[in-house]
Amino acid sequence: MKILNAEFVKSAVAPGDYPSDGLPHIAVAGRSNVGKSSLLNMLTQRKALVKTSQVPGKTRLINFFQINKNAVGESAFYLVDIPGFGYAKVGRAEKRLMESAIETYFRSCKNLRGMLYLLDVRVEESAVDREALAWLQEFDIPILAVATKGDKLSAAQAKKSLDAIAKTYGLPEPPLLTSADKKVGREEVLEQISLLVAGSGE
Repeated sequence: MKILNAEFVKSAVAPGDYPSDGLPHIAVAGRSNVGKSSLLNMLTQRKALVKTSQVPGKTRLINFFQINKNAVGESAFYLVDIPGFGYAKVGRAEKRLMESAIETYFRSCKNLRGMLYLLDVRVEESAVDREALAWLQEFDIPILAVATKGDKLSAAQAKKSLDAIAKTYGLPEPPLLTSADKKVGREEVLEQISLLVAGSGE
């Protein structure tokens, strides 16, 4: 798969606000500050398609980015940026609203084909990730585990951590390793997204 263009379309909190053109959706989720914005920018090869922030929990809405609009020979779809789990510095009422919006999206969006769940390769176990993965598996959505910040560890350290993460969360295989800074793992992730968009991802 090639990404020939990408653009922000809209933010949403309710089904009536979701794009209604029937294109496939690929959600991108993970705990706050895992590097979702950086990964999305790397995948789309746009430096500032998604604004990065040093403040965890900055994304409060479900954001839709259309990929390959009117592109010849490539599938068009949406990458959907889900608010980060953990919600640092978010009040209880706002947290409940965000959780409700996320759950409604996962339960009601008929175009959702799969999800990338991002894990920091340096964090072999996290209560937030454990809870989020257990919860997400209830929705019967294909989930691809993707490890971010691969440039922060040596190759040997990264392999050891990936194996540990897979064991910790009972994953069928270690997460795909990526690094937004080093542009590592982009083609591998796009290949898996292509399978999900086509409806053949596991």
